[in-house]
Amino acid sequence: MGGDLLGALVAGGAFAAFLSTASGLTMAVAGVLTQDVLPSRGVRHFRLGTVLAMAMPLAASVLVGGLPVADAVGLAFAVSASSFCPLLVLGIWWRRLTPPGAAAGMLVGGGSALLAVAATMAGYPGEGAALHALLAWPALWSVPLGFLTMILVSLATPGRVPPDTAAVLARFHLPEELRTEVTTA
Repeated sequence: MGGDLLGALVAGGAFAAFLSTASGLTMAVAGVLTQDVLPSRGVRHFRLGTVLAMAMPLAASVLVGGLPVADAVGLAFAVSASSFCPLLVLGIWWRRLTPPGAAAGMLVGGGSALLAVAATMAGYPGEGAALHALLAWPALWSVPLGFLTMILVSLATPGRVPPDTAAVLARFHLPEELRTEVTTA
């Protein structure tokens, strides 16, 4: 009796944590869609953004329904890493990153990982162990491809570096004590 009650309490708490996290993420994505993608910023468009924010993960879950959970999560992280890792590293540490370079690197890195994930989900085994490994673990090659694309496109568009980049990166990298001294001086 006591064990069943404790188990039910833990399961209820876990389910509540899941629902609160999922609803918070849904609201955050809906807000981004409303502000940056949809043509207007009214309540109706926020509701549409909410529906879109819920529809995309639902469609993805239907597509990967046959994959084991660990494999599906690994492939989702591979696509995320291929899109965002080059952007975060270069955006914080490289002064010459341009908006076209960032966009191209995210599209090429994330898109190539997404194609490999689609091939894996479609059951394409690849010819030989090496090709199978490259499709099953796309981050091995798609993250470096994203870095390379960002660097090459940024070097090809040097005039597109935002003018305040040096000041923003200095603010990122200065210790907090120096930042307050510089702003108060």
